[in-house]
Amino acid sequence: MKLSIYIFSLFVSINCLAQVEVVPIYRDPAPLKQNKNKSARTSARLTPQDLPFWDDFSFNNSKYYPNNTLWENSNSVWVNSGTGIKPPSINVATFDGYDPLGKPYSIDLLAKGFRDTLTSRALRLDDVPKALQPAVFISFFYQFKGNGDAPESGDNLLLFFKNRKGQWIKAWSTEQETNFTPDKFVQRKISISDTSFFHNDFQFRFQNFGRLSGPYDTWNLDYIYVNNGKAQYAPALKDFPDRTVSGPLTSLLGIYTSAPVKHFFSDTTANELSRPALVFTNRREDQGGEASQTGSPTNFTSTATIFTKKTGSSIQALEAVGKAASLRYNVDSTKYLEILPKLNLYASENDSLSIVLDVKIGSSDNEKKRKVIARDSNGNPKLDSLGNVLLIDKGDYDSIVYQGIDFRLNDVVKSTTILSNYYAYDDGTAEYGLNIDGRGTQLAYQYDLLTNARDTIIRIDVYFPRFGDNTSQTVQLFVMDTLTGNASDFVYKQSIGVSRNARDVFYRADIPAGAAVKGRFYIGWEMNSDAVIPVGLDRNTDSGDKIFIRTLDTGIWEKNLTLKGSLMIRPVFGNTKEKVITGVEDTKATKPYPNPTQQSFFLSADAQQIQLYDIAGKQIVFEQNDQFDKKEIKITNPTTGLYLVRYFDKKWRTEKIMVLP
Repeated sequence: MKLSIYIFSLFVSINCLAQVEVVPIYRDPAPLKQNKNKSARTSARLTPQDLPFWDDFSFNNSKYYPNNTLWENSNSVWVNSGTGIKPPSINVATFDGYDPLGKPYSIDLLAKGFRDTLTSRALRLDDVPKALQPAVFISFFYQFKGNGDAPESGDNLLLFFKNRKGQWIKAWSTEQETNFTPDKFVQRKISISDTSFFHNDFQFRFQNFGRLSGPYDTWNLDYIYVNNGKAQYAPALKDFPDRTVSGPLTSLLGIYTSAPVKHFFSDTTANELSRPALVFTNRREDQGGEASQTGSPTNFTSTATIFTKKTGSSIQALEAVGKAASLRYNVDSTKYLEILPKLNLYASENDSLSIVLDVKIGSSDNEKKRKVIARDSNGNPKLDSLGNVLLIDKGDYDSIVYQGIDFRLNDVVKSTTILSNYYAYDDGTAEYGLNIDGRGTQLAYQYDLLTNARDTIIRIDVYFPRFGDNTSQTVQLFVMDTLTGNASDFVYKQSIGVSRNARDVFYRADIPAGAAVKGRFYIGWEMNSDAVIPVGLDRNTDSGDKIFIRTLDTGIWEKNLTLKGSLMIRPVFGNTKEKVITGVEDTKATKPYPNPTQQSFFLSADAQQIQLYDIAGKQIVFEQNDQFDKKEIKITNPTTGLYLVRYFDKKWRTEKIMVLP
């Protein structure tokens, strides 16, 4: 509780746009116990690896952490696809002020020190021949700020090497750098030629220095490579023989990532899908960064598979091959995939379906360099001016220099489009939170139906991430059909208790009577206090132009013009008859258990708007962890005695909980 209040009272936003603040959120990707186990599993030493070493964070074996076959004790670093801007390849490692459990290192907002570490497994530099040792180096790309918080003067990203005495020697720091650019990655090559580093337990470590109180002073790191000192086949070849996906796929539904299936199959949309965009680039320096220079022709294949809820089966709906223009070094290329056939061939508005789209670059990144016979269009060998058979280069993978590295690992990207009963702009993952500042401030989020018919919103799903303020708060959720500033704009408005959930878990606020909308409408919330209550903000998608803010001072709705991202608040459509409250006790409702308890108890997964009080009526602070089939309620500072838990589960319920010492 002390930590929560301290962070809340000394809050500093990542970005501030009038009454809108982009704020950091707790990053716990899994329940605390699982995090501890995961940390323990990665604490064991890995056996030393021969050079070369390479990782671009595109082939991790867990969702948020670096690959534990390449890195040791590095769970404090956050692997994600939303904090970096135009990275060398998809996903980056982000350094900030959160520890491996997603909590600040310190409760003192002003305290500074060393924070996240990314430590390589041991490397066998003793196997490098002495003659090749002067040529060994580490190459990496780093970015200042990106979509995170800008480091301040004195904040640094540092690189250390471990010598044969086990001492960590500083090899590089951003103290040496000038003219930082938040939207660009910068490549650096640092020599590892000192003889003290050539032993059988060499390691390198990246570490940041800055504020210890949260995800501030952000550095992004990508595409780390340690060479083996061996020369390439020809001087013309330069790192790296790698054509790579550098960004997520755009949605088949255009700006939406999900839409109600019955709206999509209405006659107004004609089952139209958008062409997804694929962004990829070339890491071969000699293949041109200028428009006049030749790049590397690269094909890609895309396969879409449709899964229907009704049948549970999958149908392969598309397999297409596309040829990209020549990819030039460090220049993003955007290509559009083929459009799927009419989806009514596979499902109807009475079914729900998901479309899984897999795209793979046909780059031949691991095709060994060799000489092959040049042939004409008829397949006959070409001859040079002397009448000899003309030989040309084929492939650019140097198996001596890059032995053991598979550059095809970053050639694949996948996306899922859902047609169910809700609209969403976001991809389901929040990198940050969005807070609106001040009691009475309102945020409206614009949606447009994919049908001309009127339909009914039966609930609003919203992700309230953990930020640091665990006090009980309420907001006013609302639905509006226009933004004229009049009271008649509201179709629905209801105060709800804020439920701060585990990572990317939505809170569901039912609208029992339903809210009928047509065409364009807005959902949003109004602040009931001056507390910081963020809503999840997804940085991989952008519907920022759908956000409108209204303050008590002006009373005028103002459109957001600068903030980029998508809010994790979604309207859900359905039949209100399914939500009628009869007042009859539901014998299947799950009562709180275990009871008595010492700190934690569980409710049904359907429990909503949960509130906890002591016997004197004082509201009690708790943490809520939503699991697949239940919700865990953990009392922050439990004291022995009787408590009352009030929640909505098909009707309002109040149950007693006994807390034991």
